[in-house]
Amino acid sequence: RLNDYAQLERYAKANAEINPPAKDEKRVVFLGDSITDSWKLTEYFPNQPYINRGISGQTTPQMLIRLRPDVIAHKPKVLVLLAGTNDIAGNTGAVTNEFIQGNIQSIVELARANGISVV
Repeated sequence: RLNDYAQLERYAKANAEINPPAKDEKRVVFLGDSITDSWKLTEYFPNQPYINRGISGQTTPQMLIRLRPDVIAHKPKVLVLLAGTNDIAGNTGAVTNEFIQGNIQSIVELARANGISVV
């Protein structure tokens, strides 16, 4: 974790291989923790332009760091966000509810500033 706190390397190669969205494509990126990481999007939603960027154990500050390379860079129409569970568990240290809320708010604000709706 010290060398790659946000685990940016996890999806670096896969991110480089993703083409820009096709015209009228309704791309969705799923960002979250282990629950998201375990979703089999190609099985659950065959032939859909859905990208999974879940990482087991992640907290909201780590997801905030990953937002640009793992979400915004792919120009999705929608971001499905599942976050906060591991913050409450203290995976990256003790935090307040306000800290968690602030990180989620920042993720939402950055997504919306880039034309991405958030669920």
